[in-house]
Amino acid sequence: MSVSVPRFPLLGDPGEWDELSLCAATVFLEAEGEPEEGQCAVAWVIRNRMDQRRQEARTVILAEHQFSCWNLDYRPMAEARLAAIGIHEASWKAAAGALWILWPDPTGQANHYLNPVLTKKIRKGTLPDWADAEKKTVTIGRHDFYRL
Repeated sequence: MSVSVPRFPLLGDPGEWDELSLCAATVFLEAEGEPEEGQCAVAWVIRNRMDQRRQEARTVILAEHQFSCWNLDYRPMAEARLAAIGIHEASWKAAAGALWILWPDPTGQANHYLNPVLTKKIRKGTLPDWADAEKKTVTIGRHDFYRL
């Protein structure tokens, strides 16, 4: 059965999009190609940050250097990907599930994640200091999740 999902707002500033669309776009851009559980986990990182910081999704998602897909150097590519592809149904479901707490958090209350292979490639073999093995809660797909 196919679920009807909203059309993605392709124009305008992401800061002006509704929170579900912004969250779904973030999940899509950050976790495309991941299993549904991995997309759900990325959405739950957003939710966990919202709860821990007592901030709305928009503030959490668009804070500088929080989600690489919204960094200024990546933004044109993000907009092109969204315009060309649109958001897959799994990303909408993951966003709604976490924002509205429709199912349990698979991350163990993680508030950070990274793809260790890609991160090491970008950082010339290193991971950020916060990626401490003792703070890792779970690996889902290609992402490791951390509670800091």
